[in-house]
Amino acid sequence: MGEERISARDAGELATFFAAEAGDLFGYACVLGRGDRALADDLVQAAFEAAGRAWQTLRCLTADQRRGWLRATLANIAVSGFRREAALRDRLPRIEARYRTPAADTSEQALSSITLERCWRIIAAMPDRQHAVAMLRWQQDMKESEIAAALGMAEKTVSAHLHRARRKLIAQLGPDYPFTGGTEGGSS
Repeated sequence: MGEERISARDAGELATFFAAEAGDLFGYACVLGRGDRALADDLVQAAFEAAGRAWQTLRCLTADQRRGWLRATLANIAVSGFRREAALRDRLPRIEARYRTPAADTSEQALSSITLERCWRIIAAMPDRQHAVAMLRWQQDMKESEIAAALGMAEKTVSAHLHRARRKLIAQLGPDYPFTGGTEGGSS
């Protein structure tokens, strides 16, 4: 399919819409994508590409209606992607087993892998906001100020979510907690 052009007026309106909504939409995409910043960027881009294609209809809507359409579109794109990933993941163990290289210390690697898997399961079960903050910090290595901006919350709220997440990990992992000194292995 060829590239469709939009008028300069439509492009200007779409750019204004993007400037007003992209930040909040990125935060929403981070939550849906469980903290994966690259996925969030892709989801936001795909949602705005869809908005560009539907702009003749969207331009007649109120700002709140456009925002709702954009969020619903992003969520639908995310769900479709998650379904594709699940189908691929079902095939992954067979592929991974075929190409895995032997580890120098198999027992150490196994214990580390088990502990890490337990950490991610605990984080996955956390309430949505706490989960999003934990994933952005520990998976994406974002600073608290970056997390606060992405999710639209105060830095103190981010710190509180991280503190509760860390306490939950310590309580559920006990002596298997992988981080030393009560921190997550880096600055918060």
